[in-house]
Amino acid sequence: MTDFDTSLDIGKQREDHLIAFFQSLGHKPIAIPGKFTGFDFFLANTKEGYEVKQDWKAHYSGNLVVEVEMYGKPSGLMGTTADWWIFDTKTEFIFITPRKLKDLIVSLNPPLRIFTGKGDTQPKKAYLIPVETIKKYSSRTLLRDQILQTNTYKHI
Repeated sequence: MTDFDTSLDIGKQREDHLIAFFQSLGHKPIAIPGKFTGFDFFLANTKEGYEVKQDWKAHYSGNLVVEVEMYGKPSGLMGTTADWWIFDTKTEFIFITPRKLKDLIVSLNPPLRIFTGKGDTQPKKAYLIPVETIKKYSSRTLLRDQILQTNTYKHI
């Protein structure tokens, strides 16, 4: 199995955990299978789409990758149709809207980086934004253990 396949499997497990979490809150999540790039799952009762962004390097680098272009086309933040992004940093989940991420980028004007990610064949354009900065703009941050074991939270 390649690094990309392993990462994809782990990402799918995180999506499943988050779907179970939202179900425990009384929501009606629907996973979006296949190559749909708009978002990973949808809450039928609130009509909101959620995109899960796994960035475990943030756990030790202190930065989250916010992709905006790949293959010369808008991607990531510039291509999403999700209402919410959930960053998975390995220890916590950070909930933020794409609009707030865009506002953060406009306000802070971080440098745009170009790099080829592990498992990618082409370079991407992205911003590296400190985790703590994104948390300041986020709506909620939950420890991974809170997602996996509790059903007492109200709607995020």
